[in-house]
Order: sequence, then C-alpha cells, then structure tokens
Amino acid sequence: MFLLIVSSSGHVGQDRVDFGQTEPHTVLFHEPGSSSVWVGGRGKVYLFDFPEGKNASVRTVNIGSTKGSCLDKRDCENYITLLERRSEGLLACGTNARHPSCWNLVNDTVVPLGEMRGYAPFSPDENSLVLFEGDEVYSTIRKQEYNGKIPRFRRIRGESELYTSDTVMQNPQFIKATIVHQDQAYDDKIYYFFREDNPDKNPEAPLNVSRVAQLCRGDQGGESSLSVSKWNTFLKAMLVCSDAATNKNFNRLQDVFLLPDPSGQWRDTRVYGVFSNPWNYSAVCVYSLGDIDKVFRTSSLKGYHSSLPNPRPGKCLPDQQPIPTETFQVADRHPEVAQRVEPMGPLKTPLFHSKYHYQKVVVHRMQASHGETYHVLYLTTDRGTIHKVVEPGEQEHSFIFNIMEIQPFRRAAAIQTMSLDAERRKLYVSSQWEVSQVPLDLCEVYGGGCHGCLMSRDPYCGWDQGRCVSIYSSQRSVLQSINPVEPHKECPNPKPDKAPLQKVSLAPNSRYYLSCPMESRHATYSWRHKENVEQSCEPGHQSPNCILFIENLTAQQYGHYFCEAQEGSYFQPAGPGAPCLPLLPGDRITQWRMPGLETSSRRRLLGPRWRTDGEGLRMRAPTVKLGHR
Repeated sequence: MFLLIVSSSGHVGQDRVDFGQTEPHTVLFHEPGSSSVWVGGRGKVYLFDFPEGKNASVRTVNIGSTKGSCLDKRDCENYITLLERRSEGLLACGTNARHPSCWNLVNDTVVPLGEMRGYAPFSPDENSLVLFEGDEVYSTIRKQEYNGKIPRFRRIRGESELYTSDTVMQNPQFIKATIVHQDQAYDDKIYYFFREDNPDKNPEAPLNVSRVAQLCRGDQGGESSLSVSKWNTFLKAMLVCSDAATNKNFNRLQDVFLLPDPSGQWRDTRVYGVFSNPWNYSAVCVYSLGDIDKVFRTSSLKGYHSSLPNPRPGKCLPDQQPIPTETFQVADRHPEVAQRVEPMGPLKTPLFHSKYHYQKVVVHRMQASHGETYHVLYLTTDRGTIHKVVEPGEQEHSFIFNIMEIQPFRRAAAIQTMSLDAERRKLYVSSQWEVSQVPLDLCEVYGGGCHGCLMSRDPYCGWDQGRCVSIYSSQRSVLQSINPVEPHKECPNPKPDKAPLQKVSLAPNSRYYLSCPMESRHATYSWRHKENVEQSCEPGHQSPNCILFIENLTAQQYGHYFCEAQEGSYFQPAGPGAPCLPLLPGDRITQWRMPGLETSSRRRLLGPRWRTDGEGLRMRAPTVKLGHR
C-alpha cells in the first residue's frame, strides 16, 4: 500500500471536507468550471467550495422535514435525492417523510414548492432516475406509494404525460438516461439503460440481462384508448459484454458514461458500460450511439415472424403524427429487437475485464503533449477506491495502462457519488462522511526520476527541468512518451542512477531478511548476489515487498546484494533508496532500516501495465492515499 501527501500543481489547500454527521444517502450536483459542489443530505443541502490553492469551505442550507405527519416510522427523514439547476434557482427534491416534495434554493432563501410526485421517491433506497431537457421532465419514480408497483419510464412534464406499458420490462433497475439530438429534430431520441430479470428461466441462464431502450422524444401517444397515454415508440435491445476467448460473460450493468464526440457527431458518441458477473468480477465494454441507433432501425423483432407494419415499430414520425394502432400493438407485444448491441472494435469484446468489482465510471478525453488523444477512465471499486486506467491511443490497441489506485477519503468508505469536471480536471466524490476533490494530474507520485516518470505512461505527466510535472502546469514542452514499449529510452540519461550503498554487519549463523518494495505491479523484482539471482518476485506477487530470507548466514553469503526491477528491457534499482548493501562479518547486527519503508510518501517507480490478453486487467494497481496538503 502506498501512502501519499498529494500536492496538485504546486498549490496548497485542503481537498476533503467532512459533513459533520453521517449522511447514509447523498446526491451530488456540480456545474462544470465551478469550484463549488452541492451535496444533498438529510434535511439539508451542503455547499462545498474548493478554490484553487486555498482550503475548502462548507456551508449548509437547512430544508427540514414534515416528520410530524409521518405515520410509518421508517424513513421519516427528508433525504434529498435530486439537485438540478433550473431557471428559478437550484431545484432540490427529497423524500420528506414519505411525502416527496421539492424546494427552490435561491441564494440563501428556501422556497417550498410543495409535494411533487415523480421528482423524488418515497424512500431513499428506491431505484430512481430523473432526466431534465428544457421544460420536459422524465422520471422512473412511482407516483403512488401503495399502488403502481410496476416500474415505468414516464414523461411527467411536457406536451403530454406518457408511461411505458407494464409488460415491456421485468423488474427493471434503471441506470442512466439521456436525450440524443439527431439529424432531424423529429428524430430526437431518448435512450435509457437498465438491467432487468431475464425472461429465460433456464437454470443455466443468467438472472439478469442488460438493456438499452429507445423512445422518440416527439412521441405523443397513440390513437386508441389503450395507447393514448403510453409510449408508442418503445423498443429495447440487449447489451452484450462477453469475451468469447475466455467464455466470460458480464450480464449486470452497473453504470454508464457517455463521452460525446468532440466534433459533435452524435453517432460517434462513445458509451462506456461497467458490467459485473455473479462473482463480482467486472468488465468495461464500449459501444457507439451509431451502432445502437442502427440496431433499432434495422433489426427484426424477437419472436415476431410476420412482416413488420408500416411505419415500423420504433420509427419517429414528423409533425407529431400519432403512431398507428397496428404498429403500437406489434411493438407492445414484441418490445425486444432480435439483434443485440455489441461492443465497438473488430473483436466485439470488452475493453478489459478485472477481478475488481467496479461500480461507477467517468471518462476524461485529454490530449497529451505530443498531440495524441487518450481516454482516461476513473472507476470506483466496492472498497471505496478509484482506479485510474488509460485506454490506448490509436497507435497501440493491445495495451490498457493501469496508472494508480486512489484512496480519496480520510476514512475508508463506499463511494456514493462521483462527478467529473473535465474543464477544471477534477473529480468530486462523496461518501457518508465527507466530500473530496481529486485532481486528475497526480504527477508528483511518480518516483524514479525521468525514467520512473516516463515509465508510468501517465498522459497527464511529463518530465521537465528535473521534475515529473503536469503537462497543464508547465509552460514548456515537456518530455513525454506514452505508447513506446521502452519509453525510458527517451530520457536524457539513458541509465538510472546507481543505488546508494548501505552497510550491514552480521554475525555468522545469523538470521536476516532483505526487503525490497515492489512499487510496480508489472515489473519483476530480483535480489542479486555475486551476479546470481537469489530471489525473484514476478508480477502478481501477493506481498507488497520482495523478501530474501537468509536463515543461517554462512561465509559464502557475505558480500554485495542488489535489488533491481525489470520491465521489458528496462532495469533499475528498485525503489527510492533501493537496497544495495554488503553484508559484512561482525559480532553483532548493525541496526539498519530499509530506506523508504517508514516514509509517508512512498513513490511508485515503474508504471504498471495491464494487458488485454485473455486475462483482462491482470495486475493490481498501486494505491495512493490522499492526505492533507
């Protein structure tokens, strides 16, 4: 485990602030480019401010709760579940003692809006999703507490209120919803991602399947009494995330992040999905909106063997024309398309899979100093940490680079929410105890001089004037090498500095062990004595240190011992103050402590690399713990 006192771009400040009480359910709202973060808790909204180079601050806006009218003693708090910027101010909605209500926050004034069904659930544990688009509001929240148990996707504010038929989804768990503006305004789509119970009850079939559904934004309902209040353009498709080479399937969708194309081509929007399997292993699959759209436009319907009616199910009609009854009936009885949505790429396989249980994902598109674009994934684990993973550029498709594991909180806790500010290059995460701001360019963690900086393969970092620095903080062109197999050869000094010499005096027949910190999870660490390898620790070694144990010291075992790390053709003394020591005869043991083992700022030497070669992400990431600045 690596402990680190983090300094971002040379600025000094505090990056984490406590709530002052436990908040078992939080929701986070952040406007890109702002240093402020709104977090909803129990009966209050917190406003955190993280100014550059200064300590963060927090103030609270009390909203309260109508606890006195709560007949059921469960969930009698007012858990804020929705924060959204509207023209009137910041809209805050909460459970309000099982009487869902909303408030407008204007400066320090709280304006009650009364009960607003569909904007907040009755209980904070309910699966809920609310989507805003202009004056339109879409929601998956039931409006009645003791009826309407079947989950629906609704338009609760707009030209007409609509809901999905009760038979088109089986116990859905909603993940993400978005509106996509297509080439023609009447063709604009609502896509939402969810998982549901598998209709295939075969004992060998997975319990859950992952889906994407489409709706036409201009849908006005149907012509008949049975379809007039229902979505008439609903279709769903299965999302596939599996690796045929290893026969591994990931069926439970956990989270989705949409990365728009920088040129504005909606079809090239990338959809990153985090999936898990029954053993809580994870995979990340990447889809394109163009492929999803094509599946809905061209696929036949599963279980329907006649000619499709005209217009075909799912087709958006101009001028708000109603969908013919025949088209609605066919789609309502056969809502799933036969063709499945597969990942991008020629192999149609996951970007990677891992033994870790990932739960949330955000993706940052960034341009390295040499001009190539990289996609950097930030994934939360069930252990309350964040993994930073670099998707390869166009020049190298076979490698996924694991940069680091980040511990964002003072005390270990599950990550409840995570938001990315691509403009300020910050992550904002919350737990039940605190809120943390995490810089994306943590370049100070890379030790080993120029070689360690470049071997990290971190696209945010480069070597400049004797330091590993953020490419955004340097006014000069920094030395950076991401894709080459041997980036260390780009350094001005092709060979690393020699390790310092540490002397240890030991009596004959002594017991002693030599410990070498394994700071890269892709390098091989070796203890050498008289050019012989006495102990070798391969990648995947379970211990954080490579240990050479001398049980009974003999005359032949005196001499120089070196610990070195090898990654590819790159050799370097392993770790800051890496061991290079002579064991000398003596009548006592000289007190000696491994350099770096006691420090609170342990650096990682070589950048670990995860390769997608059938094993997915094989290596464990190093851990960085964010502390006070």
